[in-house]
Amino acid sequence: MKKVELSDEAFNTLQQLAAAKNLSPAELIAALVGPGRPPLAGDNLLFFLTSAEFTTPADPTARYLALLSWVARNYACDFADFISHQESGRRYLMLNHEEVNAVRSHNHALQIDGTQYWAVMTIDDSTKRRFICRLLEFIGCHDETVAQACRALGLGEANPHGFRLLSA
Repeated sequence: MKKVELSDEAFNTLQQLAAAKNLSPAELIAALVGPGRPPLAGDNLLFFLTSAEFTTPADPTARYLALLSWVARNYACDFADFISHQESGRRYLMLNHEEVNAVRSHNHALQIDGTQYWAVMTIDDSTKRRFICRLLEFIGCHDETVAQACRALGLGEANPHGFRLLSA
């Protein structure tokens, strides 16, 4: 058996990623590099959740916006499709520039970095959690990854009482 030497920081990150998938660190490495194993598709988000870009900001708002920005950058078409189908989306199409700014100010909306989209910041944590869960499921993240993202954002457990609809 071969051994790999890792820094404490790298090993802690590896343990976090493995725990999110309910695997041991060795099993996670095998899944990542093993040719006979199924890929961990849709879980690139796990790497982002442990990156300095996400973990450095202590402010929950900054982390929330960073996650939305990451999804918008890495899944641009899916993100745009998801946002366009939100039930509140059509409400703003008929507003002029001043009315849009008034709504944005009222909702304390902040622009999602690197995008044309704005995030409403006056929603409560359970609404944020539902939005994040639906978004991450829409882009193909596994349940464990969605749960890890909710925990990392301090939003509690993902979908604690509900059922998830599966598509064909």
